[in-house]
Amino acid sequence: MKKFFLLMMAVGAMTLVSCNNTGNGDKVSGSAAPSGEEQVAEAQGGNTFEGANFTMEVPELLSKEGFKNDKTINASNEDNSVKMDATFSDTPCKPEDFTKYADNLKVMKKEYTAEDPKIDGNYMTVKYVKGEEAETDFVAFLDETGGVAGSFKYPVAKAAKVEALIMPMLKSIKKK
Repeated sequence: MKKFFLLMMAVGAMTLVSCNNTGNGDKVSGSAAPSGEEQVAEAQGGNTFEGANFTMEVPELLSKEGFKNDKTINASNEDNSVKMDATFSDTPCKPEDFTKYADNLKVMKKEYTAEDPKIDGNYMTVKYVKGEEAETDFVAFLDETGGVAGSFKYPVAKAAKVEALIMPMLKSIKKK
């Protein structure tokens, strides 16, 4: 129960991270990403989360659903080594503020080694590593009145498999 509470506090803190209009809007693009069609194909085969404000395809790897309400979903794999949380916000971080948002996250996670943010239009991911643990935080801007933020936590040994699922999942998010 204590771990669940701490997880929910972390999700809450992430959604409250300052995302004002002072970001410099720098864009960092990823390398050799799959095409849009490949990403959609990879996202299929999982489960669809239907919240009050958004829907999203959750990869098949995350077959164990945890906490869920109209704005939030937590899911994990069977052995809980890979975990994902996603929370809807009606005050989303705008793409021009992604860099500032990433800088604020880095301050909160100073015990981790952070990579540069990867920005793909309305989507941003930032990867952190600490020892054998990895975490990728994400933001999806849907429109002026909605967005989704969250994270994937996973062992470094599973990074390639997990990271390949993140962008297709983000691109599957639709506002209701």
